[in-house]
Amino acid sequence: MLRSRPGQQQLLHPSQRRIWSYASDLVAWMRQGVRSENLDGPMTVTTPPPGERGDSLLPRLSNKRVLRPQLPPDVPFPTFQRSVDSDKRKGATSALSHFLQQVKQVPTSKQLLETWQIVSQCRPFVLHPTKKGAPLQVRLASADDVGDKQRPWMLQLVPGDVFAEFTADTSARSMVVGTTGADLKDADVVVANETLVLGNLVKAFHEMKEHELAMAFFEAYDHDRSVWLQKYYQGAAADVEGGDDVTQDEKEDEGKSRLTGKRSSMERITQQPRAVYSCYLRSLAALKQSKKIVRLFEEDKRQLERICSTVPNLRVVVRACYSEKNGELARRAIDTIATFSPAAVISLGCYELAIRANLRDRNRGERELLSAVHLSRALHNDGGYILKPDIWSGLIKVSMRMSRPDLALEVFKTYPRHCIPEHQANFRQVLLTACRHVDSTVLEMMQFRWASHDGKASNTETLPDERKVSDDGIHLDSPGVRGSSTGTAMEVANISAADNEAETVLLNAMLWLMLNQGHDVSSLVQVIDIMEATCSKAGATALQRTVSSMFEYDMSQNNMLPRAAIESSLKFWTAHSSVLCGQGFLVRLLLENCVKHQWDDECEMLVDHLLDIDVARLPVSSITKLMETNESRGRFEVNARIGDKLLQKLSLTNRHKLRDDFYEHYLMSCLRLEQFDKVSKLHAKFKLEKRYPFNEVIRTIVRDAAAREG
Repeated sequence: MLRSRPGQQQLLHPSQRRIWSYASDLVAWMRQGVRSENLDGPMTVTTPPPGERGDSLLPRLSNKRVLRPQLPPDVPFPTFQRSVDSDKRKGATSALSHFLQQVKQVPTSKQLLETWQIVSQCRPFVLHPTKKGAPLQVRLASADDVGDKQRPWMLQLVPGDVFAEFTADTSARSMVVGTTGADLKDADVVVANETLVLGNLVKAFHEMKEHELAMAFFEAYDHDRSVWLQKYYQGAAADVEGGDDVTQDEKEDEGKSRLTGKRSSMERITQQPRAVYSCYLRSLAALKQSKKIVRLFEEDKRQLERICSTVPNLRVVVRACYSEKNGELARRAIDTIATFSPAAVISLGCYELAIRANLRDRNRGERELLSAVHLSRALHNDGGYILKPDIWSGLIKVSMRMSRPDLALEVFKTYPRHCIPEHQANFRQVLLTACRHVDSTVLEMMQFRWASHDGKASNTETLPDERKVSDDGIHLDSPGVRGSSTGTAMEVANISAADNEAETVLLNAMLWLMLNQGHDVSSLVQVIDIMEATCSKAGATALQRTVSSMFEYDMSQNNMLPRAAIESSLKFWTAHSSVLCGQGFLVRLLLENCVKHQWDDECEMLVDHLLDIDVARLPVSSITKLMETNESRGRFEVNARIGDKLLQKLSLTNRHKLRDDFYEHYLMSCLRLEQFDKVSKLHAKFKLEKRYPFNEVIRTIVRDAAAREG
């Protein structure tokens, strides 16, 4: 419906809907500025010379009403011949078919409009005898055309409502044989239903790509048809007998109920075929009149069932729905053709446009989301297609934004069936979007994605069926790769390395987002488990925050003492050593935390642990900071003890990594403990004068120790 209707005044059958608009003006369509000066006066029609353009038609075409045929008052209506022999009926049918065939073959819209100008007068007309391939020529019939059997049949067009009343008690739908008035000597005439002729006219305009004319003629006819049906049903309501207490609405409802189950002759005879509706739809699409297409089917299930039973029409409708952001109609169109034309092969593009229409619906809500998910199921189950990655990720993102994690998880688990690559940007964006929501959705997604990495990444012992479908990763030791060439093996290795790198980046991004969004420690542990199972290194900043979060969780939630919390952290991260940049990095993080809280015993315990594991990267800065703190607090014995352990147990390589500030605090502690001889020996043993020739602090400490010793 392209124009809103008043609730009570427009009494239309549910299957009839007005699809015209007063705003559409044929003059504007033809890019002309001429208007009829007298639209209500009598119309005189003259056939223009063949060489002239159809400018004389503009006054007639400027008003949509004059596009419509009207019975002239000075011409008697043909008399219906109820008894017609087969030869005459066959000849009449052949004459009408020949005329319609000629209409289809008219080469220009100008000539077709000239023909319609004559035919729409509803007067008898004849076709000029022409050679094969010559253009159609029509003229009004005269008395000279009567009496000769060699003359062509006369034809007469009548409006659809008149034809319906004329043939109410017959089964005729397109034509009958009648008798003209006395002015034409009671000759035989083919009385043609306007519905049939105008339908061919619309199809001809569409084939010529004269879409504006096709739209104008169809909408003008459809407007008049709605008026005819309105009067028809009002007449049926008026025939209802009732007392004074029966309202007008009740009478109208009763009149309609009498027609239920059987289409009226008026509706049946004036209904345009599906092919005409298809041409009208495609003309609207060519003119980018998507609003008219959508309004045609809104709240009109019967029209949808009738017109959208073919894939080309469906494609036009879903494109209009996408343009107008009407997802509900797009789903109904897909469901309609699937129900009423189960043999139709719906294209992938139709499914995708319908899904996108729901995702971008201007009033998008949960209903549109459910429709989009429903269509995605139909796309795969009924059509046998796979979703594009952007549509797949769009469904999940919208589900998360609408607080429907159940739908998001359902769609996510379909990625193996839709062959979504796990290293692609759309897949990564989905997981990162899930990380922004503090619930279990991202955990279930991770378990599904990394279910194959033994028990560390998932509680499931076996792969889900969906994961088995896509678990086709390439391994260099597989038989297919072993038998391949060296070049192929190198390509496979490069692909595998690139995928592993992308996986590491993804897991680090997920860990960082979960830290920022405040996920609980158990969620972080699952990410770390997956990173350990996939041998993915964590970034320094994310790892630092993770270690601190887990340590604080043990202290606050598990009520652990500092020493127990440190031991728990060391045990956990020893089991997840692949995630760490090195054990020295972990000890540095824990050591800084202990120094901050002045847990002296725990600090010394961490130094002992550091020496026991003999790390490759020594956290010299953290150790120096610890010794500086101890010195400021007067804990010289601890500093001396730490220094002794480091110099005794460190390898030569790590010992060379000790900086001059370490020796400053170490020698200062020995000086304060009055171990003057030890200061001199250490200075000489490690050649500090040679290593740090410009360090005045060390030189002063050694000089003071020598002075006091002497």
